[in-house]
Amino acid sequence: MTDQTSPASEIMPSAEVCTQHGNPAFLAEMAKCTAGEEAAFFLPYLLTGMRVLDVGCGPGSITVGLAGVVAPAPLVGIDVAAQVGRARDLAGEQGGMNALFGVANLYCLPFPNASFDAVFCPHSGHDFPHVATPRAAARAAIAGTQA
Repeated sequence: MTDQTSPASEIMPSAEVCTQHGNPAFLAEMAKCTAGEEAAFFLPYLLTGMRVLDVGCGPGSITVGLAGVVAPAPLVGIDVAAQVGRARDLAGEQGGMNALFGVANLYCLPFPNASFDAVFCPHSGHDFPHVATPRAAARAAIAGTQA
């Protein structure tokens, strides 16, 4: 996947850009998160071969864990911040070769309709306040339409 060329500020309201992305303490804590801890509610629904989108993947630590469950299918993590480079590095270090990362967001998805079987977007309630509910965000990501 290629990164979108429009900056996040042109695609989504500025109120929806995570203000903590420049905070080293926050980033360090996010990098410690695991799929087993943060996505325990989601893991039972994943099957080998499912195509999954992780919206707001951050440093990729959860995404790489989820990718191991659905392998060999690709698991795509998107974020609006420069953390995507860190996520790519982490996937390479941990052998998550089916974990793909790119700069994108929920409001302007660079994927055709029906590209995914499931979406992981646990922070949609506070990161995307213009999306009515997390369920609406999930439907939009799976259908490849605007939320």
